[in-house]
Amino acid sequence: MRVAQIAPPWIPVPPLTYGGTELMVAALVRGLQAKGVEVALYSARDSTLKVPCFGPFPDSFWPPDKFSENLHLSYAFAHLKAHPVRVIHSHLENAAGFWALSLSDIPLIITLHTPLSPIKCEYLLKFPEAQVVAVSAFQGRQLAGHPNLQVIPHGLDLEAYPFQAKKEDFLLFLGRIYPDKGLHTAIRLARETGRQLVIAGPVFGPDQPYFDREIRPFVDGERIIYLGAADFSQKVDLLKRAQALVLPLEVDEAFGLVMLEGMACGTPVLAYGRGAVPEVVVHGETGLVVNSYDQLRDSLPLLAGLDPYRCRQQVQQHFSLERMVAAYLELYGTVS
Repeated sequence: MRVAQIAPPWIPVPPLTYGGTELMVAALVRGLQAKGVEVALYSARDSTLKVPCFGPFPDSFWPPDKFSENLHLSYAFAHLKAHPVRVIHSHLENAAGFWALSLSDIPLIITLHTPLSPIKCEYLLKFPEAQVVAVSAFQGRQLAGHPNLQVIPHGLDLEAYPFQAKKEDFLLFLGRIYPDKGLHTAIRLARETGRQLVIAGPVFGPDQPYFDREIRPFVDGERIIYLGAADFSQKVDLLKRAQALVLPLEVDEAFGLVMLEGMACGTPVLAYGRGAVPEVVVHGETGLVVNSYDQLRDSLPLLAGLDPYRCRQQVQQHFSLERMVAAYLELYGTVS
């Protein structure tokens, strides 16, 4: 079987630092290759996966915009018309329109990695023949009515995430730094409770004013520590040592991959119960799911009683790479 994977062109596959979608595409491609599937990747050509890579951009770049996305997709579908595959699997929703106009004889699967807006839902509902994959039940409910909708959660290769039961006395915020992720609330929590907070994540140009106004004034190198963007090895080192991953989200999370990464390392999650969070975190077992700042603060002492082994077990049982790859292979067979 030969399958095309269309990734965004803005971050390498796999990512050097930030990039949840790209991390999942890389894991899926490796898992498919291990099952004997031939993969053609459409991304920026600085991606380092050992598969044929095609795209109009020699190097990835940020920030995203619709014109670069459309150029990337138009290139991909023109190339696929000349070099057909059995299944097209896109990780960009906008692929539906290109597919309908040029290659609707080849099955299309679209995985939804980002939050769904009303206009995005309306767009996807215009393409009932495409197979749509939601990464959480929460996300799937938003697209209720689409006749070809399936839920396949993300999965991790647990061998890449070292487990550590003994934790150090710091809280961790990990991810892109912008208002929706609630880092300012995590800082407030650390300051009011006397806890140390370690922050790792990139600040992109549009978010610099937020960082300068809400974050930088509180970074002192002792109580509040900012490390910048972390590569994969730095990320897992922080995740395995932290007492908890803190995510006071201000938006509904489509999935929340970093929560899986933390639990895989044996680290519980303290998060607002937005979007898919309650599907990923088992409250009172693999983390604490709260609904207000007061609950966030009052839950801190309970973290020490959670079992790191239970955190990793949750990922092994429900969010493994093997489960994800098997689900996609079954879907590929069904649609083709």
